Amino acid sequence: MSRRWPYVAVTAVLAVLTTVWAIPHLDDGAATGYSPLSDLTSGQAGAIHVWIRGGDLLGVSLATHIDGLAASLLLLAAGVALLVQIYSTAYLGDDPRYRSYASIVILFLLGMIAVVAADDFFVLLIGWEVMGLCSYLLISHEWGKEPARAGAVKAFLITRFGDLGMLIAILTIGQTYGTYRISEVLAVEPQHATGIGLLLLLAVVAKSAQFPLHTWLPDAMPGPTPISALIHAATMVAAGVYLVARLLPLFAASELVMTLLALIACTTMLMGALFALTGSDLKRILAWSTVSQLAYMFAALAVGDRAAGIDHLLSHGAFKALLFLAAGCLMHAVGTSALSSMGGLRLSMPATFAATTVGLAALAGVVPTSGFFTKDEIIAAAHRATEGDAPVSAGIAWLVLVVALVTAFVTAAYAARLWVTVFFGPAQQAHDAPRTMTLPIVILAITTLALSIGKPVHLGVGLLTTFVAAAGIGLVWWLRERRIRLPLDWLRRPLRAELGIDTAFTRWIPAMFAGAARAVVVIDRDGVDSYSRSTSYGAELGSRLLNLGQSKNVQRYASALAVGVLVLAAFAVVWS
Repeated sequence: MSRRWPYVAVTAVLAVLTTVWAIPHLDDGAATGYSPLSDLTSGQAGAIHVWIRGGDLLGVSLATHIDGLAASLLLLAAGVALLVQIYSTAYLGDDPRYRSYASIVILFLLGMIAVVAADDFFVLLIGWEVMGLCSYLLISHEWGKEPARAGAVKAFLITRFGDLGMLIAILTIGQTYGTYRISEVLAVEPQHATGIGLLLLLAVVAKSAQFPLHTWLPDAMPGPTPISALIHAATMVAAGVYLVARLLPLFAASELVMTLLALIACTTMLMGALFALTGSDLKRILAWSTVSQLAYMFAALAVGDRAAGIDHLLSHGAFKALLFLAAGCLMHAVGTSALSSMGGLRLSMPATFAATTVGLAALAGVVPTSGFFTKDEIIAAAHRATEGDAPVSAGIAWLVLVVALVTAFVTAAYAARLWVTVFFGPAQQAHDAPRTMTLPIVILAITTLALSIGKPVHLGVGLLTTFVAAAGIGLVWWLRERRIRLPLDWLRRPLRAELGIDTAFTRWIPAMFAGAARAVVVIDRDGVDSYSRSTSYGAELGSRLLNLGQSKNVQRYASALAVGVLVLAAFAVVWS
């Protein structure tokens, strides 16, 4: 155990330095609106060190830009990473690869800091890719397990596919604006916003596991549970939301891009919630919950409200880290993440029960947790967008509003289902996790409640969402008490199969690439190779014809010479 604490100390020092750096800028600029000159030109820009300059190359600089938006994300990432390191000292037991694990967690945090604080697109891209590499290494930490290995590879390939869009977008931005500095790009009127926005949207959708590139996140669950907390709450997937928030003026300049973002968010939030409602594995349910909640954030950004999206990102970071670490405590007690093996744990695991209750209440949007206020901000933003003055049409805004309310009902239902299934029923013999594991979840539970301090209350929206959440929770409780099973197998089966969407990644897409590979082989063999084969055949035929005259028979040579002379003489006579 003592050998692990130095890694905690290093993370703590990094967290303290990040906090000291970020806190003075928490109030820099307003976080609302989407005008091209909003808060993104405020804050503090760091020193510039030119790495590349000369000829026609644009300068790539190690520049930083800290404002209220960046400071909030830095505090979230540093805090969650530190709690994950503390938690891991007990959770991973005597893992022989703990040193590499803890070192990669530190590198993961540094990657997120680079993404959040960078004022140069290429520096941001470096941090973006570092996080992708770290997620691959950490998901596959237990490399001997086939699901972990497969999940890591899938996450790496899907996110790398999206990152192609990021790279092309950055190159296009450099050619269009003549700079790679983010603050300089946002300080001028947007150009080529649709093309650049679509390319960036591809990277964001892949990184934040949104439809149709969402399947990698649930499949990453075989990795260590603390890493799930880190990825879902404060780094990897949060980076996509941050990027859209930071570049919102660029995205908002194209109604097509914002409309597409809104449609993706609507599809993903409801789909993820329905998959979570019918899931049977605790960690996979929480993963689908993350997919759905991220879509809530994108919905807020799509209707032009940066503050609502980022507030929910911070709130979600606290309660989702709490829920994943609590899931680790439950798995530590019962030895599995299957819901069928849990039940009646509220008495034997009181600390985990209390903390998980707060986390699930925040997920369901129950007052007075932070989730209630931040979810209401998003719904209120969607309602304001229906009245105009938004980057999307009123019809799209109404769609966002309706889908958000339906998703709130489903979210409350699956949160209540988890709570009832895990903690109620016949008592089960178990023991609460060690203090090193329970302390982080208690801190996160307090944070989840504390983040609601000072939040405005939208009375009408609050009453509506409270009724919606109460209806979802009440329905689940009533069905449990009456032992009623709704005749919905026709719907339950496809949802448990996750609509077969993953088939595209596990069968169709590999089959498509295999077919393309076979086509390339055929073209190369029957097309390209035909030129070399025909040349070879022509040379061989010419060699054979020439060989007829090289028989080493003097009489044949004399006969051929005589015949040739006679032919030439005849030709000369006829010609003359």
